Amino acid sequence: MIKEIQNFDKIYGEQIYPADGMVYTIEKANVIKTYSEPELLYYFEVKLMDMYSNHRPGKYQIAIFADNKNQHNIAGVYKTGEQGAIFTDKGMSSTHYKNKEFFKTYIVTLINKVIK
Repeated sequence: MIKEIQNFDKIYGEQIYPADGMVYTIEKANVIKTYSEPELLYYFEVKLMDMYSNHRPGKYQIAIFADNKNQHNIAGVYKTGEQGAIFTDKGMSSTHYKNKEFFKTYIVTLINKVIK
């Protein structure tokens, strides 16, 4: 289980290319961190890339949690404006955070799971 991703902030602004053929960017999301269980570690937006406007809302939000009780990490994918996760991954490992490219690939995998 991870509690901190080194150099996580370097992922912001990176482009990803899921299976729907669109280009998305990973952007910082504002969220108030609470100390509930599972513990929220990171929360960010995945936005459709728009060369003309940087102020479009994100299409998805991704939250990374530490489940201290069960000793594993959880990733939840949320559609913008919805409170319940549309996909949850409890099979995360530290390999997903090994470097920036591995993490971007993991985010693409999460987005591909929710694209309809």
